[in-house]
Amino acid sequence: MNQKTPRWISVLLWFFAAMYLANGIEMFFVPGIWFFRLVPGVPETGPFNAHLVADSGTFNLGIAVGLAYAAFDARRHAVAVVIAAVASLMHAILHIYSHEAGLLSLEHLTTEIVGIYIPTIVLCWLGFILMRPSRETASGALRTA
Repeated sequence: MNQKTPRWISVLLWFFAAMYLANGIEMFFVPGIWFFRLVPGVPETGPFNAHLVADSGTFNLGIAVGLAYAAFDARRHAVAVVIAAVASLMHAILHIYSHEAGLLSLEHLTTEIVGIYIPTIVLCWLGFILMRPSRETASGALRTA
């Protein structure tokens, strides 16, 4: 039996899809503005490289498409959410490492908490929820065993 995805999960996925889409569009089409004006602390990460920023934007656009697709039927397309969660987790780990190594200051930590760490935690949590077997699936598996 196909279990319907709760509406709140779809709403969260649409929110994250929009967030990744906006970031990806900004990074791809206006990398200089994104780098110097839109996200506090980015210039402290090193010299500006328009190609690298635009490249990163393409990945954000891909994640946005996957999350939007998953929002239509998150249980069926849970792998797209897990992929977005893994990408977000790797990004968060890079930032944690960069802080630990002294490559980034803590001056813009609030921006990172709101823009990187909280979305990562939520996406990982959603991926876990969606990949868990439903009660119907689990009880059906027990009956056939």
